[in-house]
Amino acid sequence: MHQPAFFFRIKLEGQTASFNMVEKQNKIHAARKKWQNIGTHDKIILLSALCYMIIISAFMVWHQEFFSPDRFFVFAFLAMLLLGRAWAFFWDWLPPMLLLLGYDYLRGLVPQISGKVHVHAMIYFDKFIFGSVPTNWLQQHFFNGQIRWYDNVAVVLYSMHFITPLIVALVFWLLDRTYFKLYMTAMVVLSYLAFITYYLFPAMPPWMAAQQGFLPQVAQITSLTMANFAHPISLPTVYNYVGANLVAAVPSLHAAYPLMTALFVFKKFPRWGWTAFIYPLAMWLVVMYLGEHYFFDICVAIVYVVAVFAVIMEWNKIKSFFKWIFKKPAAATEN
Repeated sequence: MHQPAFFFRIKLEGQTASFNMVEKQNKIHAARKKWQNIGTHDKIILLSALCYMIIISAFMVWHQEFFSPDRFFVFAFLAMLLLGRAWAFFWDWLPPMLLLLGYDYLRGLVPQISGKVHVHAMIYFDKFIFGSVPTNWLQQHFFNGQIRWYDNVAVVLYSMHFITPLIVALVFWLLDRTYFKLYMTAMVVLSYLAFITYYLFPAMPPWMAAQQGFLPQVAQITSLTMANFAHPISLPTVYNYVGANLVAAVPSLHAAYPLMTALFVFKKFPRWGWTAFIYPLAMWLVVMYLGEHYFFDICVAIVYVVAVFAVIMEWNKIKSFFKWIFKKPAAATEN
Protein backbone atom coordinates (compact mmCIF):
# COMPACT_ATOMS: atom_id res chain seq x y z
CA MET A 1 0.00 0.00 0.00
CA HIS A 2 1.34 3.41 -0.96
CA GLN A 3 2.29 5.52 2.03
CA PRO A 4 2.15 9.33 1.80
CA ALA A 5 5.47 11.20 1.75
CA PHE A 6 4.87 12.92 5.09
CA PHE A 7 4.60 9.48 6.75
CA PHE A 8 8.21 8.70 5.85
CA ARG A 9 9.29 12.20 6.88
CA ILE A 10 7.66 11.87 10.32
CA LYS A 11 9.17 8.41 10.72
CA LEU A 12 12.63 9.71 9.78
CA GLU A 13 12.33 12.69 12.12
CA GLY A 14 11.29 10.35 14.95
CA GLN A 15 14.32 8.13 14.31
CA THR A 16 16.59 11.20 14.25
CA ALA A 17 15.16 12.48 17.53
CA SER A 18 15.67 9.06 19.14
CA PHE A 19 19.25 8.92 17.86
CA ASN A 20 19.98 12.41 19.24
CA MET A 21 18.54 11.42 22.62
CA VAL A 22 20.68 8.28 22.74
CA GLU A 23 23.74 10.26 21.68
CA LYS A 24 23.14 12.84 24.43
CA GLN A 25 22.72 10.08 27.05
CA ASN A 26 25.94 8.44 25.84
CA LYS A 27 27.82 11.74 26.24
CA ILE A 28 26.48 12.20 29.78
CA HIS A 29 27.44 8.60 30.62
CA ALA A 30 30.93 9.09 29.13
CA ALA A 31 31.48 12.29 31.13
CA ARG A 32 30.33 10.58 34.35
CA LYS A 33 32.55 7.56 33.63
CA LYS A 34 35.52 9.83 32.93
CA TRP A 35 35.05 11.53 36.31
CA GLN A 36 34.68 8.16 38.07
CA ASN A 37 37.89 6.89 36.47
CA ILE A 38 39.87 9.79 37.94
CA GLY A 39 41.74 8.71 41.05
CA THR A 40 40.80 10.10 44.46
CA HIS A 41 44.17 11.84 44.76
CA ASP A 42 43.72 13.55 41.38
CA LYS A 43 40.15 14.57 42.27
CA ILE A 44 41.38 16.20 45.46
CA ILE A 45 44.11 18.08 43.60
CA LEU A 46 41.65 19.15 40.87
CA LEU A 47 39.07 20.42 43.37
CA SER A 48 41.82 22.09 45.40
CA ALA A 49 42.99 23.96 42.31
CA LEU A 50 39.44 25.20 41.65
CA CYS A 51 38.99 26.24 45.29
CA TYR A 52 42.31 28.05 45.10
CA MET A 53 41.10 30.06 42.09
CA ILE A 54 37.78 30.85 43.76
CA ILE A 55 39.53 32.05 46.93
CA ILE A 56 41.93 34.22 44.92
CA SER A 57 38.94 35.66 43.02
CA ALA A 58 37.08 36.47 46.25
CA PHE A 59 40.21 38.09 47.72
CA MET A 60 40.64 40.29 44.63
CA VAL A 61 37.00 41.42 44.64
CA TRP A 62 37.06 42.13 48.39
CA HIS A 63 40.13 44.32 47.89
CA GLN A 64 38.49 46.23 45.01
CA GLU A 65 40.90 44.85 42.43
CA PHE A 66 39.85 43.88 38.91
CA PHE A 67 40.79 40.23 38.36
CA SER A 68 41.93 40.78 34.80
CA PRO A 69 42.49 37.89 32.37
CA ASP A 70 46.28 38.23 32.57
CA ARG A 71 46.20 37.95 36.37
CA PHE A 72 43.85 34.98 36.12
CA PHE A 73 46.21 33.36 33.62
CA VAL A 74 49.19 33.68 35.99
CA PHE A 75 47.35 32.35 39.07
CA ALA A 76 45.75 29.52 37.10
CA PHE A 77 49.13 28.57 35.62
CA LEU A 78 50.50 28.21 39.15
CA ALA A 79 47.52 26.03 40.06
CA MET A 80 48.10 23.83 37.03
CA LEU A 81 51.65 23.19 38.22
CA LEU A 82 50.05 21.18 41.03
CA LEU A 83 48.26 19.05 38.44
CA GLY A 84 51.33 18.61 36.27
CA ARG A 85 49.47 20.18 33.34
CA ALA A 86 51.08 23.60 33.28
CA TRP A 87 52.42 23.54 29.73
CA ALA A 88 49.26 22.11 28.21
CA PHE A 89 47.39 24.89 30.03
CA PHE A 90 49.85 27.49 28.77
CA TRP A 91 49.50 26.60 25.08
CA ASP A 92 45.72 26.11 25.20
CA TRP A 93 45.03 29.33 27.08
CA LEU A 94 47.58 31.70 25.59
CA PRO A 95 45.78 32.35 22.23
CA PRO A 96 42.34 33.22 23.71
CA MET A 97 43.97 35.32 26.46
CA LEU A 98 45.92 37.33 23.87
CA LEU A 99 42.81 37.75 21.73
CA LEU A 100 40.79 38.98 24.72
CA LEU A 101 43.59 41.37 25.63
CA GLY A 102 43.53 42.63 22.03
CA TYR A 103 39.78 43.17 22.29
CA ASP A 104 40.14 45.20 25.49
CA TYR A 105 42.93 47.29 23.98
CA LEU A 106 40.90 48.04 20.85
CA ARG A 107 37.81 48.83 22.93
CA GLY A 108 39.84 51.42 24.80
CA LEU A 109 40.72 53.14 21.51
CA VAL A 110 37.08 53.56 20.45
CA PRO A 111 36.44 56.87 22.29
CA GLN A 112 39.32 58.42 20.34
CA ILE A 113 37.97 57.46 16.92
CA SER A 114 34.20 57.07 17.30
CA GLY A 115 31.64 59.71 16.54
CA LYS A 116 28.46 60.82 18.24
CA VAL A 117 27.45 59.11 21.48
CA HIS A 118 23.88 57.78 21.45
CA VAL A 119 21.57 58.24 24.41
CA HIS A 120 17.91 58.53 23.37
CA ALA A 121 17.35 55.18 21.61
CA MET A 122 17.89 53.13 24.76
CA ILE A 123 15.71 55.42 26.89
CA TYR A 124 12.85 55.37 24.37
CA PHE A 125 13.03 51.57 24.09
CA ASP A 126 12.97 51.00 27.85
CA LYS A 127 10.11 53.45 28.36
CA PHE A 128 8.16 51.80 25.55
CA ILE A 129 8.55 48.37 27.21
CA PHE A 130 8.19 49.31 30.88
CA GLY A 131 6.75 52.82 30.93
CA SER A 132 9.90 54.06 32.67
CA VAL A 133 13.62 53.35 32.74
CA PRO A 134 14.21 50.24 34.92
CA THR A 135 17.23 51.81 36.63
CA ASN A 136 15.16 54.70 37.97
CA TRP A 137 12.29 52.45 39.06
CA LEU A 138 14.55 49.93 40.80
CA GLN A 139 16.53 52.57 42.67
CA GLN A 140 13.38 54.42 43.72
CA HIS A 141 11.96 51.23 45.24
CA PHE A 142 15.08 49.52 46.62
CA PHE A 143 17.72 52.19 47.36
CA ASN A 144 17.24 54.85 50.00
CA GLY A 145 20.81 56.07 50.31
CA GLN A 146 21.89 53.38 52.77
CA ILE A 147 23.81 50.30 51.71
CA ARG A 148 21.86 47.11 52.38
CA TRP A 149 22.86 43.46 52.14
CA TYR A 150 21.53 43.09 48.60
CA ASP A 151 23.66 46.05 47.46
CA ASN A 152 26.75 44.11 48.54
CA VAL A 153 25.49 41.02 46.72
CA ALA A 154 24.77 43.07 43.60
CA VAL A 155 28.21 44.69 43.53
CA VAL A 156 30.03 41.39 44.13
CA LEU A 157 28.06 39.73 41.33
CA TYR A 158 28.77 42.69 39.04
CA SER A 159 32.50 42.48 39.89
CA MET A 160 32.55 38.76 38.96
CA HIS A 161 31.74 39.69 35.36
CA PHE A 162 35.02 38.38 33.93
CA ILE A 163 36.02 36.02 36.73
CA THR A 164 33.08 33.61 36.56
CA PRO A 165 33.39 32.83 32.81
CA LEU A 166 37.12 32.17 33.24
CA ILE A 167 36.55 29.82 36.19
CA VAL A 168 33.91 27.98 34.14
CA ALA A 169 36.39 27.86 31.25
CA LEU A 170 38.94 26.30 33.60
CA VAL A 171 36.42 23.62 34.59
CA PHE A 172 35.72 22.90 30.92
CA TRP A 173 39.46 22.71 30.22
CA LEU A 174 40.03 20.24 33.05
CA LEU A 175 37.16 18.01 31.90
CA ASP A 176 37.08 18.43 28.11
CA ARG A 177 39.69 20.48 26.24
CA THR A 178 37.73 20.36 22.98
CA TYR A 179 34.66 21.83 24.65
CA PHE A 180 36.86 24.46 26.31
CA LYS A 181 38.08 25.57 22.89
CA LEU A 182 34.49 25.88 21.62
CA TYR A 183 33.57 27.97 24.65
CA MET A 184 36.55 30.30 24.37
CA THR A 185 35.99 30.68 20.62
CA ALA A 186 32.43 31.78 21.34
CA MET A 187 33.60 34.27 23.98
CA VAL A 188 36.24 35.76 21.69
CA VAL A 189 33.87 36.06 18.72
CA LEU A 190 31.23 37.63 20.97
CA SER A 191 33.77 40.14 22.32
CA TYR A 192 34.91 41.28 18.88
CA LEU A 193 31.32 41.61 17.65
CA ALA A 194 30.71 43.82 20.68
CA PHE A 195 33.80 45.89 19.83
CA ILE A 196 32.50 46.52 16.30
CA THR A 197 29.18 47.64 17.76
CA TYR A 198 30.91 49.94 20.26
CA TYR A 199 32.65 51.61 17.36
CA LEU A 200 29.50 51.95 15.23
CA PHE A 201 27.11 52.73 18.08
CA PRO A 202 28.79 54.28 21.15
CA ALA A 203 26.12 54.57 23.82
CA MET A 204 25.79 56.25 27.22
CA PRO A 205 24.98 54.05 30.21
CA PRO A 206 22.16 55.22 32.52
CA TRP A 207 24.48 56.71 35.17
CA MET A 208 26.17 58.91 32.56
CA ALA A 209 22.84 59.89 30.99
CA ALA A 210 21.67 61.01 34.43
CA GLN A 211 24.80 63.11 34.89
CA GLN A 212 24.10 64.75 31.52
CA GLY A 213 20.50 65.52 32.51
CA PHE A 214 18.78 62.97 30.24
CA LEU A 215 17.48 60.91 33.18
CA PRO A 216 16.52 61.55 36.80
CA GLN A 217 19.32 61.09 39.33
CA VAL A 218 21.01 57.68 39.35
CA ALA A 219 22.90 56.76 42.52
CA GLN A 220 26.43 55.41 42.13
CA ILE A 221 25.65 52.34 44.23
CA THR A 222 28.77 50.48 43.07
CA SER A 223 31.15 53.19 44.35
CA LEU A 224 29.21 53.67 47.57
CA THR A 225 29.19 49.94 48.30
CA MET A 226 32.83 49.29 47.45
CA ALA A 227 33.83 52.08 49.85
CA ASN A 228 32.89 49.57 52.58
CA PHE A 229 35.12 46.85 51.14
CA ALA A 230 38.69 46.19 52.26
CA HIS A 231 41.52 48.59 51.49
CA PRO A 232 42.36 48.48 47.75
CA ILE A 233 45.46 46.63 46.62
CA SER A 234 47.41 46.97 43.40
CA LEU A 235 48.90 44.04 41.52
CA PRO A 236 50.84 44.27 38.24
CA THR A 237 48.75 43.93 35.10
CA VAL A 238 49.05 44.87 31.46
CA TYR A 239 45.58 46.36 31.78
CA ASN A 240 47.20 49.40 33.35
CA TYR A 241 48.10 50.31 29.77
CA VAL A 242 44.59 49.70 28.37
CA GLY A 243 42.30 52.71 28.10
CA ALA A 244 38.77 52.78 29.46
CA ASN A 245 35.69 53.11 27.29
CA LEU A 246 32.79 54.54 29.29
CA VAL A 247 30.38 54.43 26.32
CA ALA A 248 30.82 50.72 25.54
CA ALA A 249 27.30 49.86 26.67
CA VAL A 250 25.53 48.26 23.69
CA PRO A 251 25.60 45.30 23.80
CA SER A 252 26.14 44.71 27.51
CA LEU A 253 28.88 42.13 27.92
CA HIS A 254 27.91 41.98 31.58
CA ALA A 255 24.66 40.52 30.23
CA ALA A 256 26.21 38.56 27.36
CA TYR A 257 29.02 36.64 29.09
CA PRO A 258 26.77 35.12 31.78
CA LEU A 259 24.21 34.00 29.19
CA MET A 260 26.87 32.44 26.97
CA THR A 261 28.32 30.70 30.01
CA ALA A 262 24.89 29.38 31.05
CA LEU A 263 24.20 28.03 27.56
CA PHE A 264 27.50 26.14 27.47
CA VAL A 265 27.01 24.79 30.99
CA PHE A 266 23.51 23.60 30.09
CA LYS A 267 24.78 22.02 26.87
CA LYS A 268 27.53 20.18 28.73
CA PHE A 269 25.50 19.20 31.80
CA PRO A 270 21.85 19.00 30.66
CA ARG A 271 20.59 17.25 33.80
CA TRP A 272 21.31 20.14 36.20
CA GLY A 273 22.77 22.80 33.88
CA TRP A 274 19.45 24.66 33.69
CA THR A 275 20.25 26.11 37.12
CA ALA A 276 23.08 28.09 35.48
CA PHE A 277 20.46 30.39 33.93
CA ILE A 278 19.89 31.90 37.37
CA TYR A 279 23.27 33.57 36.90
CA PRO A 280 22.45 35.67 33.79
CA LEU A 281 18.98 36.52 35.09
CA ALA A 282 20.50 37.84 38.31
CA MET A 283 23.19 39.75 36.41
CA TRP A 284 20.62 41.40 34.14
CA LEU A 285 18.72 42.66 37.16
CA VAL A 286 21.95 43.84 38.81
CA VAL A 287 23.28 45.86 35.85
CA MET A 288 19.97 47.72 35.58
CA TYR A 289 19.73 48.31 39.33
CA LEU A 290 23.28 49.66 39.54
CA GLY A 291 22.66 52.03 36.62
CA GLU A 292 25.22 50.38 34.35
CA HIS A 293 22.89 49.27 31.54
CA TYR A 294 19.46 49.66 30.03
CA PHE A 295 17.15 46.77 29.22
CA PHE A 296 17.86 47.65 25.58
CA ASP A 297 21.55 46.79 26.09
CA ILE A 298 20.56 43.41 27.53
CA CYS A 299 18.23 42.62 24.62
CA VAL A 300 20.97 43.34 22.07
CA ALA A 301 23.33 41.14 24.10
CA ILE A 302 20.83 38.27 24.05
CA VAL A 303 20.55 38.47 20.25
CA TYR A 304 24.34 38.43 19.87
CA VAL A 305 24.78 35.49 22.25
CA VAL A 306 22.09 33.33 20.65
CA ALA A 307 23.52 34.02 17.18
CA VAL A 308 27.13 33.25 18.16
CA PHE A 309 26.18 30.16 20.16
CA ALA A 310 24.11 28.78 17.27
CA VAL A 311 26.90 29.34 14.75
CA ILE A 312 29.58 27.79 16.99
CA MET A 313 27.46 24.73 17.77
CA GLU A 314 26.35 24.19 14.18
CA TRP A 315 29.58 25.25 12.50
CA ASN A 316 30.22 21.87 10.84
CA LYS A 317 26.70 21.83 9.39
CA ILE A 318 27.12 25.41 8.17
CA LYS A 319 30.40 24.51 6.45
CA SER A 320 28.81 21.45 4.84
CA PHE A 321 25.90 23.57 3.62
CA PHE A 322 28.16 26.12 1.94
CA LYS A 323 30.28 23.37 0.41
CA TRP A 324 27.10 21.88 -1.04
CA ILE A 325 26.01 25.30 -2.34
CA PHE A 326 29.31 25.97 -4.08
CA LYS A 327 29.69 22.44 -5.42
CA LYS A 328 26.27 22.56 -7.06
CA PRO A 329 27.09 25.31 -9.62
CA ALA A 330 30.45 23.64 -10.30
CA ALA A 331 28.73 20.34 -11.05
CA ALA A 332 26.20 22.10 -13.28
CA THR A 333 29.01 23.78 -15.23
CA GLU A 334 30.77 20.48 -15.82
CA ASN A 335 27.57 18.93 -17.13
